[in-house]
Amino acid sequence: MPVAPSALLLQGDLMFKAAQTDPSGRPTQHPVPPHLVLAALPQPLLVALPDRRLLFANASAERLLLDGKAAQQAGHLMALGQLDALRLTQLLQQTGAGASARLGLWFSPGLETAWLHLAPLAAGVLQACGWPNDSVLLTVHIDQPALTQAARIDALTRQCRLSQAERHVLLLLADGEPVDATSRHLGLCVSTVRSHVRNLLGKTQAPSLMQLLRWTGSSQPLSH
Repeated sequence: MPVAPSALLLQGDLMFKAAQTDPSGRPTQHPVPPHLVLAALPQPLLVALPDRRLLFANASAERLLLDGKAAQQAGHLMALGQLDALRLTQLLQQTGAGASARLGLWFSPGLETAWLHLAPLAAGVLQACGWPNDSVLLTVHIDQPALTQAARIDALTRQCRLSQAERHVLLLLADGEPVDATSRHLGLCVSTVRSHVRNLLGKTQAPSLMQLLRWTGSSQPLSH
């Protein structure tokens, strides 16, 4: 079962403090650095600054990078799932200022789904690792089982700020209705539905309607 990010932070901080004392309470000389605790955990974990500069990635996070589910360039996180550099910067800046965030992730070309948690790091962890005060812990929880189609569309609606009209259009298209049937179902003209589709592609950053529908369909990786 995935460990909550708040538990990770508390665990790392407490383990570091515990490692600083022996059973009698006397200080020890060689405390265990918290980044070694994070490195041993199974979830993909990254630590980044609000400018997306990567400070740490454990083995599971490195696998995301190698598999193309995340991207970095010149030591900066450029993408994570559907999140591009601009969106990552916004999230990291908000979290670096003290807020926490939880949002859905999906990985193309198929829709493998996950949840992303962003949270500030505990003061003891920051001090022990020598990381700046605005460092952010990113925790990726891969869904098992994957989200249902309706849950994925709800996640897309929240994450990409889709309007209710855009959400209804996507629900109908995902159920297999063509554009003209969708327009009749919603009482809209075809040009309006096509305008909603263009908005959907822009907001979700999907390269095509077919790819967007694949994302909302099977959770299994799809062949190109």
